[in-house]
Amino acid sequence: MSLSTNAATSEPLVRFARKLSHDLNNFSTVVRTYSELLLSDLPEDSGTHADVAEIQRAAENMVQYLQRVTLFARAGSMKRTSVNVDAVALETADQFRSRTPSRLLDTRVSSGTTIQADAIWWRDVLLELLQNAHEAAPVGTPIVLEISRDQNEVVVSVIDQGPGFDEAILLQASEPLVTGKTGVRGAGIGLALVSAFTGTLGGSLDQSRENGRTSVTVRLPAE
Repeated sequence: MSLSTNAATSEPLVRFARKLSHDLNNFSTVVRTYSELLLSDLPEDSGTHADVAEIQRAAENMVQYLQRVTLFARAGSMKRTSVNVDAVALETADQFRSRTPSRLLDTRVSSGTTIQADAIWWRDVLLELLQNAHEAAPVGTPIVLEISRDQNEVVVSVIDQGPGFDEAILLQASEPLVTGKTGVRGAGIGLALVSAFTGTLGGSLDQSRENGRTSVTVRLPAE
């Protein structure tokens, strides 16, 4: 099943994302600043200290979320250079392993090619696909990252034993704030980032499910 992708994010949505990020960042700065001041005055073993610490963590999560919103808004103006697909993928795989040591990640990276893209975007897209697989896959099951070349395309597949995306989510993959998750990581930006990156580069984003395994595949033009 093909996931929805946009070749370019609409200008009104870009303006909205930028203003949303700017305004909410100002609010979160106030929360972070005053929570830090409160924490410095409270005994570490008090219940109030724990409550304020939770507020501070939520504010920090907000900052990370806003960074993702800003990245989404900038998809259309992505700076493109020659990016070594395999090298960045292997570095990203190591980063993922350090974050989630409990999950076995099998890398099969052999495209031997480059793409015209932004290396940071490429890394973030891979991390997002791996994180989605990690959150969906049953505990103790492996994730596979496969990267190869098919004629003029780089083919990137992340394979796991999770249930995959709901069809309704797939049809709205290019839209932010659409998610099947709950909590902070359910903000609905991750798949929109992947879709924006793929669409901007003229690629495709697909999902398939066979023999209890879900494969999310990105195809991008190779140099």
